[in-house]
Amino acid sequence: MLPISRAPSCRALFAALMILMSGLFAGMVPPAQAQTAPATTAAPHITADQARQLASVLNDETRRKEFLTTLQNLTQAQQGGTQGANGPSKLKPDGLGAEILGSATDWSRLASAQAHSLLRTVVDVRAIGPWWRHMRNSEADRKESLKLLLRALGLAFVSTGLFYALRFLLRGPRGRIEAMARIKGRAALIKGEDDRQAAEEAVEREAASTPSEATGESEEGQDKERLSRLRHQGALARLMLVLKRLPYSLLCLILDSLPVLVVPFIALLIIVIDPDADESTTALLRALSITALIAGGLIVAVRTVLAPRRPWLRLALLSDSAAVFLFDWTRLLVITTGISAAALETLDDCGLPDRVVEALLKIVTLVLHLMVAVMIMRSRPRVMRLCDRGDRRGIGANALHLFGRVWWVVALFFDMGLWLVWAAEIHHGYAAIWKLFLRSAVALVLMRFVSIILYGVLERVFRTAPGWVALSEDTQTRFSRYYAPAQRVTSVVIVVLTVLALASAWGAPVKALFGVGGLGYRLISSSMTVLIALFLGVLVWEATNLTLERYARKVGALDGGAARLARVRTLQPMIRIVLLVLLVAVIGLTILSEIGVNVAPLLAGASIFGVALGFGSQKLVQDFINGIFLLMENALTVGDAVTLNGTYGVVEHLSLRTVHVRANDGSMNIFPFSSLGQIINYNRDFARAIIIAETGYETDTDDVVAAINEITAEMRADERFGALIIDDFQMWGVDALNQTSVTVRGTLPTTTAGRWPVQREFYRRMKKTFEAHGIHLPYPTRFVEVKGLGPVPQKEETAERSPGQNTQEAGA
Repeated sequence: MLPISRAPSCRALFAALMILMSGLFAGMVPPAQAQTAPATTAAPHITADQARQLASVLNDETRRKEFLTTLQNLTQAQQGGTQGANGPSKLKPDGLGAEILGSATDWSRLASAQAHSLLRTVVDVRAIGPWWRHMRNSEADRKESLKLLLRALGLAFVSTGLFYALRFLLRGPRGRIEAMARIKGRAALIKGEDDRQAAEEAVEREAASTPSEATGESEEGQDKERLSRLRHQGALARLMLVLKRLPYSLLCLILDSLPVLVVPFIALLIIVIDPDADESTTALLRALSITALIAGGLIVAVRTVLAPRRPWLRLALLSDSAAVFLFDWTRLLVITTGISAAALETLDDCGLPDRVVEALLKIVTLVLHLMVAVMIMRSRPRVMRLCDRGDRRGIGANALHLFGRVWWVVALFFDMGLWLVWAAEIHHGYAAIWKLFLRSAVALVLMRFVSIILYGVLERVFRTAPGWVALSEDTQTRFSRYYAPAQRVTSVVIVVLTVLALASAWGAPVKALFGVGGLGYRLISSSMTVLIALFLGVLVWEATNLTLERYARKVGALDGGAARLARVRTLQPMIRIVLLVLLVAVIGLTILSEIGVNVAPLLAGASIFGVALGFGSQKLVQDFINGIFLLMENALTVGDAVTLNGTYGVVEHLSLRTVHVRANDGSMNIFPFSSLGQIINYNRDFARAIIIAETGYETDTDDVVAAINEITAEMRADERFGALIIDDFQMWGVDALNQTSVTVRGTLPTTTAGRWPVQREFYRRMKKTFEAHGIHLPYPTRFVEVKGLGPVPQKEETAERSPGQNTQEAGA
């Protein structure tokens, strides 16, 4: 079941409703009233037969529409010729965009003309200029108008002062009546208590205190609770409570009516004592008195029924906040109406033209209707709380909730529609309003069912789609992401359908608009094409991402798949960027083509730009392509120890076109992929620590091999290096016979990360082992012979010679 919040917004429906109503009522303005242009002095001369023919055309609805259509077509043809002469259009002449722009231009021009005609019909103040010039030139009329204006202002100021003075004097009697009503009303509300005498004593104690408006929040809460209990006691109990309050309310009504009578009394006094009083003055003062009596009487009557902030006098069983709200707005509307009516009556008696008075009356009435609209909008939360009050369930509760959501739309429709019909003087306008309202209600109810069906289908699809096919968890997560966008698209579709339904209900030519070859038909066709293109683009995008993610997880689960996973993660951004560019280009060109934009110049320009870009950025493209192939071949990965173009270091970053290598000295070396001639990677599969031993000729090479095997065994037994060595020492043998040494070479297989640690540790241990086994490590020496010196005497006790010295002598 679709929740209420998923329905299309009432504000959007109300805006569409008001736009349609304004356009329809503007079109209903009689042609005679729409002709507001001043008559020219040189009017064309026509014969009687021509006049009769023109009158018959204007009086016939069908022939008048045909005549207007012909004129509009001629105007469009002339404007189209002018635009074609000015320059070429950017849109196709028969394209959807050109047709939409043309229709929008025609509609805006027609709406502007109709709005201007409606405005001149409602507000016609052109006669105020001649009246002002007449009053400025006629001294007698000016004096008469000034006399009436002064009498009216005098009546207003004096009556206002006496009104408030008399109200102040009557505050005491009215307060005592309110105190009595409060005591009796509180006693009537207290029911069901065990000790009746205690209740009466409590009431007497309350009566001993001076009543005031601020009696405390506890008393107000008790009154609300008792009033709530009273609502459940039946109509008879409520009627008895009202009858008990009625005498006090009537007394307060009489006291409140006395200040209102000040206005006719002052008017009569002015008529009696005014030496210049005549029939005009008497009629004006009488009209002002009647207006004041009506307005004051209404306010007093509403105050008596609602009794704001005095629940003990209230005849309507409402909450205090509701009573205050209704009384404040009613008083504001009545005061505004009374003051406006008095002002218009005074201006009318002062000689203001009837057309101007009528225009001012329409403006004042518009202000009143806008005030009612504000009142309706501010009362929405109160009505909604009233409709949702209690724990009611079922069809009735749902209907009340729906009423609380849409009543203000209907109220605003009638509020502004009634004023528009009256102000524009539309023939049979009130019947048209009811007809339009009933049709709109039927259209909205139908669209409500349509929205429930669409939202239900959408929710069911997203809820049950994972069960149709075997979707993985990642696929379901990606699929659920599109639920919110699908909801928004559905909301837009529902709003558009609602507007079309309202337009059809109001008599708009929807069938002709959406017929074959019509603007609506083409718009729907193009919209479906765009939606299908977007759907396919999203499908390709998500399928590609899912494929990449699944492949990455599959590679990561393999033995030693960390390197391959790193390569896949490096290629993913490149593939996504290329795919995104392709999808945006294809979908963008599709949308432009459907709008009506000629994409052939765009494609030609893109081709020329692509060729120029290809010539200008060959190196960039080469870098990008080489980088993709190197990454696909797993030649480089972040963290590899490599030698690139003779520079050794560790790969720290791979971008779309460069590789960043950190050398041993800390420098960052950046190589474009296209510049890599030779790549040496030390982190693939395994490594070999190359061991070279240089010994003297007197050393037995078998002893060297035995020492190397001994070192290998010790290192494989060591916990630090055992995991780094993957095989025994591979002895190559005697590799070279040098001048003073013999070279023994071999390799020790290690992991990719253990090559340098194992090699350095092996050389450290080899030096110590050779020294322990007496294996000579030669080093280069040089002998210098000095001629001309005598023999050096030999000592009897020759010093002990080291093996190195013996070797030097043997070499000499």
